[in-house]
Amino acid sequence: AYGDNIPPALLADLEVILRNSHHLSNLIDDVLDLSQMEAGRMALTKERVALHTIVQDAVVAVRPLFESKGLHLETNVSKDLPPVSCDRTRIREVVLNLLSNAGRFTQHGGVSVQAWREGSAVVVSVADTGPGIAPEQVGKLFKPFHKLRSSTDRRYGGTGLGLSISKSFVEMHDGKMWLESEAGAGSTFFF
Repeated sequence: AYGDNIPPALLADLEVILRNSHHLSNLIDDVLDLSQMEAGRMALTKERVALHTIVQDAVVAVRPLFESKGLHLETNVSKDLPPVSCDRTRIREVVLNLLSNAGRFTQHGGVSVQAWREGSAVVVSVADTGPGIAPEQVGKLFKPFHKLRSSTDRRYGGTGLGLSISKSFVEMHDGKMWLESEAGAGSTFFF
């Protein structure tokens, strides 16, 4: 609509507007997902999926965040893992939430995503070199709208919904989500 010669100041404003509109759209989607889950009305569309493709899709989406912060992002998900029966969109969102959180809270080092077979299950982990989580915070972490940082500290962003929704998605697949963390020594989330 503005042609090819968009002034840099206008382009910068348009980028901010676009980024904020995506953020608001995602927030609305999260609240709607949460309300559907609480009402027991969310349905899964399961199919047999190669887990490495889900992880790769999520990695591609978050890579710019990691590159902008100079963080490494490693994956170790074998293509030989058996296909998993899951709702591809929901499990991708779980991996995306875990990677986004790890990228936001990690300032140095990076993140690694791994998956392996354990009996009849496949386990996925997302490990970061971030600040870690104090033991007294772990129990509150998966509650809706809970944020580890104070609401006045906007440096990390987020709504406090991602982990709660992710845990619910995993449990809808008859799975479980947990974490291992130590304050000052990073965190590893598993599902």
